Order: sequence, then structure tokens, then C-alpha cells
Amino acid sequence: MRNRIILLSLIVMVWAALKAIDLFVTGPEILFILSGLILVMATHSIWLLTAQSRHRLRIRKRAQAVRSVESVLPAKAYEPFVDILISAKNESRVIETTVRNMFKLDYENYNLWVIDDISDDSMPDILRKLQQEFPRLKVINRLPGSCPGKSAALNEALAQCKGEVIAVFDADAYVDPDFLRRILPDLEPENVGAVQAQKRMYKHQKGFLVDCQATEYALDTYFQVSRDLIGGAVELRGNGQLVKRQALVDVGGWNNKAITDDLDLSMRLLVNNWDIRFSSEAVVWEEAVTTFKSLIRQRRRWAEGSIRRYLDYIFPLNSPFRLSLVERLDTLVFTVYFVVPALMLLQISSEFINLVSGVPTYGKFLGLVALGIFVTTQINVFIAMRIYRAPISVLKAMTQSFFVTAYVYGHWVPVIAVSFSKILFGRQVSKWHRTEHAGVADHAFRT
Repeated sequence: MRNRIILLSLIVMVWAALKAIDLFVTGPEILFILSGLILVMATHSIWLLTAQSRHRLRIRKRAQAVRSVESVLPAKAYEPFVDILISAKNESRVIETTVRNMFKLDYENYNLWVIDDISDDSMPDILRKLQQEFPRLKVINRLPGSCPGKSAALNEALAQCKGEVIAVFDADAYVDPDFLRRILPDLEPENVGAVQAQKRMYKHQKGFLVDCQATEYALDTYFQVSRDLIGGAVELRGNGQLVKRQALVDVGGWNNKAITDDLDLSMRLLVNNWDIRFSSEAVVWEEAVTTFKSLIRQRRRWAEGSIRRYLDYIFPLNSPFRLSLVERLDTLVFTVYFVVPALMLLQISSEFINLVSGVPTYGKFLGLVALGIFVTTQINVFIAMRIYRAPISVLKAMTQSFFVTAYVYGHWVPVIAVSFSKILFGRQVSKWHRTEHAGVADHAFRT
């Protein structure tokens, strides 16, 4: 109900803004607002690209400096005890491979916890056999009637963990042996509460949907690295996240009511003055969704969870005492990516009604606005592909970025519209649903 009231209040404010524009300017008010939002998106994109360019230049200079020095003194290692948590339900296809992979980590101070969320497949039997082989594997069997969802499962394990750092992975995660040694230094500063690893898709999976998701993840990496560089609001992604136990306790653990546990935790860490970092050096590999039905179901949950977390924390997010100016601006801009599809759909509907009714339309203006949104997004996708899906030629990146941008808006516009409708008119918050994993036998073909 609270989210519904806040969203309705924001809609009234937008309506009032439209009326205010109408007093001074004759024409399509929504298209004027969208034009302003395109300018915001473009300005933010230039800001991120500038930070990324400077960062890459510093990396090249640092690499040259290191090569010119005969010996470099090693830094003191940050090696806290780590509790690795994997919440799993009916993951018999992937759990054994993932557990075996986690015990190949080149790190001594850790335990692995698998939370069996009331599975009814063969996963419990697989875990019992693995426990005989790996003494450090700890299994928590949740009881029927327990609070449902990933957040509740993680909280149940958190109560039993003693490590200074809590690492969270999905049941299909795959990491290289040096994963923890690569990512832990980013977590060492006292003000840093969490760090997120770069996510990538497995190499052996093929197809249009898989390729589009791989590019989406490259775009996410580009945004996350850039937001980290400017001191913006980096977000956790669930799979491959490390959080200090002290920070988790400070914010009250995971939110059992959240349908996107990672995004909700990101907001609560942010408003409680904990920094989140992003590590592009540490990579976690995972399966891509291979069917359109599964993709839409996953993105529906992501979209609704994303919108709800902004509504849940709208007041502290805009407090100068909670967030820095850069964090507030950065967060505000990323809400635009949810507002733009909704406004575009509203304007397209309005244009269609006017066309049918014989009322003058603004088709050319709408086309220019749609082109501006598309091109701004495509440029970001192109840059992300060139940096984080390299090696790839300019021509191939241009072609693929066009199709990926069309794919993104093709499913995100209706998904976001449905999510707004769910918040406004739904009787309750959507429930958390896990992403189905097909299972793979050989992780050697990751990308």
C-alpha cells in the first residue's frame, strides 16, 4: 500500500508538471518531458564515458610504470574468514558442479554453506554425498512452513555464520580459483560494506537470447565500473556479491519481503552510509536464460523489484545527510531508465487514440524522440561491447549493438509497464521466483 500511495503521488506530480508545461508551451507535453530526459541520459552517459576513459588511461600508465620497475614490494594481504552462502531449491542439475568448483578456491579461510530451501528433487542426496567428501561443506535444511524466498534463506544461514565476510552465489555459479584473492582487496577499506563481482555468461551456450544477455551483462559491467569511478551508487547483483558481516548486521540482514534481495540490500547499505564497490577483475560465470518465457518471468521480477526499491527508499535516497550529491544524482538518473519506457508507452497510446479519433498527432516528433532514446542507448551498448566483450570489430559491435538495443526495449517496455500496473493495482507484492537452471557438464567453455 505504501508503494502504491507513493507511486500515485509521483504520477500526480508528473501530471501537474505536464499542466505547468501546457501553460507556457503549446504541444505534446510528454514529448517535451521525454526530450529533457534524453538530455539527462546523454549527459550522464558522457560523464560515465569520461570517467571510464580516464580510468583506462591510468591503467595503461600504471602497467608501463610496473614494467619499468625491477621489483615491486607485495602489499599486505587482506585475508578475512569468508562464509560462502548458496541458497538452492531443486538444483540437482547444477549443485554438485558448483560445490566442487567452490572447493577449488585458492584460499584457506572459508566455509561453504548450502541452504536447501525445501527441495523435493535429488539435491538433498547429492549434498549428503558431497559432505562426506568435503568436511567444510555445511548444509542447512529449511523446514516446511519457513518464510519463503532467497532473503529468508540467507538470513537463516547468516545467524549461524561467524565469518567477517559473507559471500553469496547462485547455484549455477562458477569462479576461477583466485576469485577471492582478486575481489577481497576491494572490500578492505573500513567504509566499504560490499563488493560485487563482474558477471558473465557461459561460453558454450549459443543463440540470439544468450548473446543478447551476454551483451546486457557487458553493459551492466560498463555502468557499474563507471559508477564506481565517479563515486556513484554501485549495486549488488546477487551472484558474486561479498558483504561485510558488520554491514549486514548494521542494516538488519536481508529483507525477507523483497523480491530482489540484492537491489534492496544495495539501497539499505547506501542509505546507511556503506560504500559498495565493483570488481571487474573478479568474474563469476553463470547460465543464460534460454527461453523467452523464462526471460520475461525473470525480467518481470527484476523490474518490479527495481521500481519497488526506489519507492521503498525514496526519502532517504534524496537526503543530503544519507547520500553524497554524486550518489543522489547517479541514482536519480538510473530511475530515468524506468520512467522513459513508461512515458513512451503512454505517448504511443495517446498518439494512437488521437489518430483513430481524427485529432492531430505528433508522429514526427515522437519518431525523433524514440530515435534519440534508441541512439543514446545503442552508443552505450556499443562502447560496452568494445570494452567488455573484446575482441570485437567496430562493424560487428555496431551491428550487434543495434539488435541488442532493439531486444532490450522490445521486452523492457512492456515488462516495466506491467510492473507499474502491478504496483498500482495488484493486491500484493509479487513473490520471489528462482530462475530455472538447465545444468551443464563442462564449465571449460565459459566466456
